[in-house]
Amino acid sequence: MTSVNQKYELDFTFPQGVLEPAEFMADPAKPGVELPASSSVSRRDTREFPQARARETHAALLKSAAVVFSERGFDEAQTPDIAAGAGVSVGTFYRYFADKRQAFIELIEAYLRDSYESVMGNLTPDAFGTARTAEDRRATVDHVIDVLFTNTELNPRLNRVFLALSLRDPEVEQIRIDFEVQSRTLLAALLEQVTTRERIPDPLAAAEVIQIAAQEVALATIGSHVPTRPKGHAQALRRALSDMLYRYVFGES
Repeated sequence: MTSVNQKYELDFTFPQGVLEPAEFMADPAKPGVELPASSSVSRRDTREFPQARARETHAALLKSAAVVFSERGFDEAQTPDIAAGAGVSVGTFYRYFADKRQAFIELIEAYLRDSYESVMGNLTPDAFGTARTAEDRRATVDHVIDVLFTNTELNPRLNRVFLALSLRDPEVEQIRIDFEVQSRTLLAALLEQVTTRERIPDPLAAAEVIQIAAQEVALATIGSHVPTRPKGHAQALRRALSDMLYRYVFGES
């Protein structure tokens, strides 16, 4: 049986906060994008455990769940395997989760929060401001794309399980939709700050195009569309995506 400390160990974290809308909408002269009331990508409150041991057990169960869901898929995953991977009894599993579906949902929400912070934490007006050189802006675009691809490549099997389940489970689908809407709304607010309406007439539409392009290319690099790719193809896709997005947003080569 695969241990949580082996092949697919993930370092899931539970951020205490996320980027606030004010960080993007600092210029009242550009109020064009309406932000959602909350900047949290999760629709639920993160559970808190006052005792350190309880926190450790919960985290171990989520890490083990990541291994089991990645290797077996959602339907074939079994709660005894998740419990065993965390080194606890099945009864302990059920003290933390009602069933494997709840474990999967908490796992994915943690994964999305972590991905969100990793990517959006690098997308700030200051990183693209007028004080920055073209080389600085391009380096930031390259870095954000690298972070996005790294997150996607962290556990490609889990990504596939999540996307597949979102096509048949309405709650999982809504989690994916909430994450996508939140991300592109904040991206639109950023575009509002660092470009002009002459360059980007519709920031929300532009943000959605950028989001779709980045997601699809990132998924392509892990074989979601075509199982086998020539060696070095993923890096070529990264470079092409970075070139395209940079020229689209800033009009610079």
